[in-house]
Amino acid sequence: MPLTREGTGEYAAYKVHTRRRSRGDQVEFAFKLSIHGQHPGTDFRDLVDLAVFAEEVGFDGVYVIDHLLLPGSRLSGYTNAPADQPYFLDAWVALAAIAQATHRVKVGPQVTPIGLRHPALVARAAATLDQVSGGRLLLQLGAGHQRIEYASYGFEFPTLDDRITRLREGIEVIRALWETDGPASYRGEHYLLDEVPFYPKPVQPRPPIWLGGASARILDLVAELADGWSPAAPQGKGITPAVFGDALRGIRSRVTDGRHVTGGALFYTVVDDDPARVEAALSILRRRADWADYTVDDFRDRAIALAGSAGTVADAIQEYAKQGLEHISLAVVPIDDLELTRATLRRLGEDVMGRFR
Repeated sequence: MPLTREGTGEYAAYKVHTRRRSRGDQVEFAFKLSIHGQHPGTDFRDLVDLAVFAEEVGFDGVYVIDHLLLPGSRLSGYTNAPADQPYFLDAWVALAAIAQATHRVKVGPQVTPIGLRHPALVARAAATLDQVSGGRLLLQLGAGHQRIEYASYGFEFPTLDDRITRLREGIEVIRALWETDGPASYRGEHYLLDEVPFYPKPVQPRPPIWLGGASARILDLVAELADGWSPAAPQGKGITPAVFGDALRGIRSRVTDGRHVTGGALFYTVVDDDPARVEAALSILRRRADWADYTVDDFRDRAIALAGSAGTVADAIQEYAKQGLEHISLAVVPIDDLELTRATLRRLGEDVMGRFR
């Protein structure tokens, strides 16, 4: 049975049906569910309830991170949970439960780092998730970038060039296992398949593979192999609409096989009419040393967070839609305030998403 609670009585009141898209400025919305950074006693069912609620207020996707560990200095910049007891759930186990509890939204990791998960195992987990969800998998992959995460668990942390090569080969391995009619073989620098039978195949004939990241090497790889691009704006200095648009146009100009590359992005968000509450929420982000002196306007202008009233947030998203954005993922900050997250999802469903449907 789905891992949701009965008797809440509020989901149906906010249910929004997805409408057909016909205008160029229409955008899909995904909820980035934080299965990390929670308080140690957090009940997993509370997180699944948020996924169900996101679906019922009109979101198109629910995604989770796939990490073993994040630096304490970074994690404390998103949450009030205790830094000495970092809360991390396994992405793929959590996604299976979310897929069972929901009916319409896309589900998947944002993102799975190939350096920490062998692509053959990713192919199996992802195909299984597509089966569990009835064809709702969206697989987002990355090269991996947190040295401490690798070192803490004894994984090799290769050079960027090597990580990009592994990511390219990983995509090719996954596609070979999913799409080969009969035993699949592959021989690369890092990965090998030797006449591997792979069944069952995913429900979708060709599940989409998107890449995160914004380095020049990643952008080239998106153009070469991927179906979508969805960088995380909170990483580094943020991604402004102009930078996003230039990069997406550059990707699409280099596609040679007729693929349409979907343009997506991930942001933190605070939706509130009260400037004091917006300031209080964003103050959490200032715990990161590189953001310590940022004002609310800095977080907005540098495109790290979409923050303010519903109208302000919708206007900000509109600027990205003008640059080709088709899919946006939103994570509520601070990530450990589940009631604030619920209220924000409701507000986004009622007052923001309608402008893009």
